Amino acid sequence: MFSLFIGIICIIGLVIGTILSVSDFGIFFDAPAFGIVIVGAFLYCIAAGGDAADRIENFGIGAVRFGWLGFFIGIIIMSASNIIISLDNIGSALAVALLTPFYGYFIKILTNVIVYRMDYNKLIEELNEEKLEN
Repeated sequence: MFSLFIGIICIIGLVIGTILSVSDFGIFFDAPAFGIVIVGAFLYCIAAGGDAADRIENFGIGAVRFGWLGFFIGIIIMSASNIIISLDNIGSALAVALLTPFYGYFIKILTNVIVYRMDYNKLIEELNEEKLEN
C-alpha cells in the first residue's frame, strides 16, 4: 500500500513539476472545467454502481467522458459567441476548453493505478487462501 501512495504522489509531482517548469500553474486551473469533470465523474460512478474497485474505475471513466463533454461544451460556447473569429481570444478560450479532457485523463490515470493495485492485492489474497486450503 505504501508503494501505491508513493506512486500516486510521484505521478502528481511529475505532472505538476512539468507544468511549473514551462508555465504558470494558474493557467492549468479553471473551476468550472474542474467542476464538470469531478461532479460528472462522481455522478457517473454512482449511476454505474458496482463494488469499490468498480466504482473507482467508473469514476475514472466518467472523468474522461465528462472531460470530452466539457471540451465540446467549450467549443460550442466559443462558436456561439464568435470567439473563433476573434484571433485575440481564441488561444485562451481553446486552452480552457482543453482543460476538461486534461483533467479527465489525469484522473483516469490515478484511478487506473488504484484499481490495478486493488485487483493485484485481491489476486494475491486469493492465491494465499488457495495455498492455505491445499
